[in-house]
Amino acid sequence: MSFWTWLFPRTQAVYTSPLPPEQAMQALCAATARGNLTFTGSVVGSISDKHVHLYHRTVMRNSFKPHFRGSLYATPQGCELRGAYAMPPLVVVFMLFWLGFCVLWTTVAALQLGRFDLLLLPAVLPGLLMPFSGIGLLRLGHHMSSDDPVIVSRVIRQALQSPSA
Repeated sequence: MSFWTWLFPRTQAVYTSPLPPEQAMQALCAATARGNLTFTGSVVGSISDKHVHLYHRTVMRNSFKPHFRGSLYATPQGCELRGAYAMPPLVVVFMLFWLGFCVLWTTVAALQLGRFDLLLLPAVLPGLLMPFSGIGLLRLGHHMSSDDPVIVSRVIRQALQSPSA
């Protein structure tokens, strides 16, 4: 596993349904909540004819939780929902900015120092400690939401089953 995959995990998922895409979209809408005034523990998000975006709402805010983003595709047997569980793109961009700033800070501080002196070490320490705190926070967020893909997957699978006759 590469460092990038470890830091920003992305899990592909495919859900099949005997329902046509329009009915599958309606079933997903009925199984999920909309808006900000929803119960804790519910699966929320947006569903349109082109895109599906779902995540599990919990008591604590966690920007590092995986969100499911995908699309419905028609198949001869019904439809498929293809997508991936990953962090929101804005969070990935922020973390890349954070880590890039830390590398830049450390490089500039080390070049400014030019020589090894213990009295100048505090100028380099923030650039060495900040990446570890950011990566630690990111991994803690992943750990705290490790069961979210299972919960969202269960809701999707239940919604996409064929209606009972």
